[in-house]
Amino acid sequence: MPPPHRQELVDAFAAAKGHAVLVSQIQAGGVGLNMQAASVVILCEPQVKPTLETQAIARAHRMGQVRRVDVHRLLAEDSVDQQMLEITREKRKEFDEYARRSDLAAATPDAIDISDLAAVAEVASQAEAERRIVAEERSRLGIAQAAPPRYTDLAP
Repeated sequence: MPPPHRQELVDAFAAAKGHAVLVSQIQAGGVGLNMQAASVVILCEPQVKPTLETQAIARAHRMGQVRRVDVHRLLAEDSVDQQMLEITREKRKEFDEYARRSDLAAATPDAIDISDLAAVAEVASQAEAERRIVAEERSRLGIAQAAPPRYTDLAP
């Protein structure tokens, strides 16, 4: 559908009173749209490129979002979906390891890699460490605290 018509549908979704549902292919809805009115994202099939899912989730979890964004993934047991999910997890891990290396971090003596929880013993989990970092950065920038997304994998 042409981008102007797509935007009309998003605007109607945002203006709806009460509950509303917007169904989109990930390639169409995952880029270029702001859907802060959404508070639930349901991923129906794993993508080969992890960034497609990240972008799709980011459409709902954007500046201006005032509610918690819950992300659910529908998977069939013992299926290719689970294999795809494992492949994308490995891709994310490899990219994170590559992106985490930085000359700036190596040159900063107090930089801590939060993926190494032994180095951050006072933090209960990596997710908690990430929440603390985001909260401190929001505080530093004077930005109101928004609820972080919550992820759930759903399998029958």
